[in-house]
Amino acid sequence: MHFRLAVILGLVMLLLAPAGPALAQGDQKVDLGIITVKQKDLAQDLAQELAKGASFETLAKRNSVGPASFRGGRLGKVPYSRLRSEYRAALEGLAPNKPSKVIPTEEGYTILMRFDQPGETRAAAAPGPKFQGVDPASTRFSSATPAMDASMPKLGDATGPATQQASPPPEATYLAARRKVLAGVEALITGNLKQAEGEFSRALGDNPREDSAVFLLEMTRQGIDGKVKAKALKLFAEGFLAVTENDGGKALERFLKCKQADPNFWQGELFAANMLAGQDKREEARRIIEKEVLPRNPNSARAYVTLGLMAADDNKPNQAREYLERAVQLNPDFAQAHYQLGMMALYGRDFKIAERQFKQTIVLDPFNDQACNNLGLVYLYTRRPQEAEKMYKKALALNPSYPDAHVNLGNLYVAQKKLNQAIDEYVKALSIDSNFAPALSNMAGAYALKADWPEAIKAADRALELGYRVPQGLLDAIAPHRPKKQ
Repeated sequence: MHFRLAVILGLVMLLLAPAGPALAQGDQKVDLGIITVKQKDLAQDLAQELAKGASFETLAKRNSVGPASFRGGRLGKVPYSRLRSEYRAALEGLAPNKPSKVIPTEEGYTILMRFDQPGETRAAAAPGPKFQGVDPASTRFSSATPAMDASMPKLGDATGPATQQASPPPEATYLAARRKVLAGVEALITGNLKQAEGEFSRALGDNPREDSAVFLLEMTRQGIDGKVKAKALKLFAEGFLAVTENDGGKALERFLKCKQADPNFWQGELFAANMLAGQDKREEARRIIEKEVLPRNPNSARAYVTLGLMAADDNKPNQAREYLERAVQLNPDFAQAHYQLGMMALYGRDFKIAERQFKQTIVLDPFNDQACNNLGLVYLYTRRPQEAEKMYKKALALNPSYPDAHVNLGNLYVAQKKLNQAIDEYVKALSIDSNFAPALSNMAGAYALKADWPEAIKAADRALELGYRVPQGLLDAIAPHRPKKQ
């Protein structure tokens, strides 16, 4: 089991949810905004204000109960054909920057606005006969390598338009801290250690839990004190920056060169080992940690986390757990050690331990979207759907571009028979990644439940093209509705 990759866990539940046609490569997209409120009178008043030129984003932030309200109601560009049929009907002929009519929905009353030029539209497919049945659906949980050891979230993924609130939302300080980390890394590359120290220190002012800033600040101060050679710091910073740019080859090459610049600088080899482990070169990675890193720094919690991940990949759960527990003993505040212990427990379906470890991860790293998503799964498995929904939404508030959490939230809505809300979540997942096969398979099930067989076929076939194992029960249900070959 590869803990470095997002993985799929099968869960037996209702097949999936409805509404909105299937994926088509190159499908028209619409830059869409949405406001949802509970009162019809309020919705009508807002529509009138919008028609007079009021700011859509301001009204959405002030009034909407929808999941995109904190982003001013902006969903971004979503495939037109994936929208609910009533949304497509409301957009027919709608001029840009003009509100739609008020649309009654499961959630209340909705107003749409498109921010691009209107294009061609399609009629909704006629519903077919009722589909009866329950099949396995895909629930997503994901794991990650220790923060900053092998990956760093891209900083360009802003969470939406700047808010006009007096105090910024948590995402703003999180991103600000990450940007200061990158500024510090660039200062290291130019040899300006004092500037780098200041940037890392300011990053911790924005987010005291920013693990990378802690790690880099310690290294930088060692360089200022003459305990680490500047050349080694420069190489490490270049490797670190290459990781953020997804240039793994360059990153590995720079990390491995650090020892040549400074034989006592073990951090470069630790990062190199972690990258090698991620490439399934575990023997080489293990040799570096055991022979090079730990002899120079026997108290490196990061090294033990990497050893734990490799043991898990080698299907040695007991050994993996021992390494991870050792990491926690060395550094009880190391969030990723707790997170990976939670992953071990989740894989082993020990939900009590998984819950405890993910909660501790969130205490230590409040911006850990994956821990929130996976804690939501723990709540789902232990039949606490309301708590699961809160955690999925928290994960998405931290990272709106997180397809796994969208799929999980959609699956939860299906179980609650909130089918239109579920399809919205699958749409969002596919808007982030059009090749996200679990969302496609789930959407195919949604169309089957809706008896929209042409769209079910399209979505299922696309998932199959991507190599995904669509549930056999769904394929069997679709089969009689496939067009007969001439």
